[in-house]
Amino acid sequence: MTRLPMMPLEEMPEKTRNMITGGKSQLSVLNINKMMAHAEHSVRHFMRMGNSLLTQAKLDARLRELSILRIAYLCDSRYEWYQHEIVAKQVGVPEQQITAVRQDRDSLVFNDQERAVLRYTEEVTVNVKSSEESFAELSQFLSHQELVELTLTIGFYNMVARFLENTGVEIE
Repeated sequence: MTRLPMMPLEEMPEKTRNMITGGKSQLSVLNINKMMAHAEHSVRHFMRMGNSLLTQAKLDARLRELSILRIAYLCDSRYEWYQHEIVAKQVGVPEQQITAVRQDRDSLVFNDQERAVLRYTEEVTVNVKSSEESFAELSQFLSHQELVELTLTIGFYNMVARFLENTGVEIE
């Protein structure tokens, strides 16, 4: 149940409204952006950051989506799970991996790289800092750029989960 009303489009500053309704992404008119519009000076930066992580990163989209789904599961964020299950399927994450993200991050449906990403994601989400072992293992698979992008993705989507759960954004 929503804790705050979403900002009506007609009450948004024109620049914010144009970004939310006229963005290039199919994700621009989402309820999360309508809720975020209450913070008019932050919503545009929030959307730009999210868009850059989704469309401009070198990090493999399948790895990104596995990480985001693990965050959604760990944070019990229904909205985040719902939206990113769709994206995960679009980028080629198999159904059995989507299911396994909720059950066992060490499942054999994941390869070594995917398990390393999921382990790192969980440690950063739960403990803030990953173990040296998880970081070293992940470093065998990802470049410095990809490591930074994954860490930014984890931080961003943890923020998203906390925003969603504390404002009560409902699924469209």
